[in-house]
Amino acid sequence: MSVKWENNQCPQSLISDIKTYFFINEDGNVGTKSGVEFQIDTLFSKVKHKYDLDYSVLYKIFKNAVTSAFKSNNLAKPDNVLSVFKSKCDDSLKIKNKYYLLTSINLKNVSVLKRRTINGCVISFYKDIPNKYKKSRSELMHKHRKESFTEQPHYLFVSISVIAPDVKTAFKNAIGALDTLRAILQLNFSKSIPHFSFREEEKYSSDSILSLGQVHSLHLESGACACINVWYEPNLKCKTSIEIDNFELTEATLTRTLKKLSHNPFSEHLFDSLQSYIVAIDHSEQEFRFMKLWSVIEKLVKSDDTKIIIKRVSFLYENRGVIKEVLNSLRQARNINVHSGIKPLNVEMKNFNLCSYIEDLFKFFIENPFNYNKLQMVIDFISLPTDLQGIDQQIKNLKTVKKFIGAV
Repeated sequence: MSVKWENNQCPQSLISDIKTYFFINEDGNVGTKSGVEFQIDTLFSKVKHKYDLDYSVLYKIFKNAVTSAFKSNNLAKPDNVLSVFKSKCDDSLKIKNKYYLLTSINLKNVSVLKRRTINGCVISFYKDIPNKYKKSRSELMHKHRKESFTEQPHYLFVSISVIAPDVKTAFKNAIGALDTLRAILQLNFSKSIPHFSFREEEKYSSDSILSLGQVHSLHLESGACACINVWYEPNLKCKTSIEIDNFELTEATLTRTLKKLSHNPFSEHLFDSLQSYIVAIDHSEQEFRFMKLWSVIEKLVKSDDTKIIIKRVSFLYENRGVIKEVLNSLRQARNINVHSGIKPLNVEMKNFNLCSYIEDLFKFFIENPFNYNKLQMVIDFISLPTDLQGIDQQIKNLKTVKKFIGAV
């Protein structure tokens, strides 16, 4: 797997500075001065890689790589740091342990969804906690009783099996697979505006419809705890469990969407964006959600330039003039919030609007109606001009060029 410095430029001055923080103790071990962690964190941000490991695990490996390079007098050779980092990551990925993440979602446990596989993770659903996990999960929750953890009533339990080198990466990948499934369902649930609601966040709801339960525990195949810690939702907004109206249609749509994604040539981009989307709408704070939703759009259309974003998003609509005005207004509210810290007016309404644009983008990318085999081809397509008169003139010019070249 390729590992390189950002823009292929070695941050030599930063590495030279980091070197001054290291020293060798009398026992021959490496010691560091206070503050080196800030510099190593900065250096790590300059590394480009595609290792699918938990970020904290990657940072620990990188920090060890920098230390090893200093100890072997190779810190002056920056590429050696990358070489050691790559080697340690490759060694880590050779470790293949099977874990099971147990959690729950606010889907009423009267109906059980079919087993699904996403990114190598097998997601299974249960009306109750599977027997082999009951004792260890109960013991974990008792161990952390100061947190007052509880199981949410009538929630559907979910087990996600995952192959991973460590518990942190196991959790990241397992919860990511479940987040992807929740996001796909979110796209296909119908949304409406209850005009008689007096609360803006209910009238213009952009909440995730399927939410996670409070506690996520990681287990071994035997059912025993994989670690002594649990992951949990710190700002749990305990929602009432919901029942899907047309369960068969939901299952069929989910099957169809997952099949589409499995054959989509840029599915990695879509899986990553889907996870970002559900995480954004999981946040209860509307102002924060507004910013995260803009990040999702930027990720989807691969640009943070306002004009380019608006051009690419509005491309999908017939009334592009109106859509551009709305998007400009939403972007201006985002910029004011970033630079002045002023909360957007009617932020609930703005979030509802952004979600509708995001979901239309997802549906277009997933359907891939023109069968593009590269993400950049789709991006180029939605970046094309939409003025019919201008398009006709371009076609005329290209025909003239073709005729001229053919004549030569």
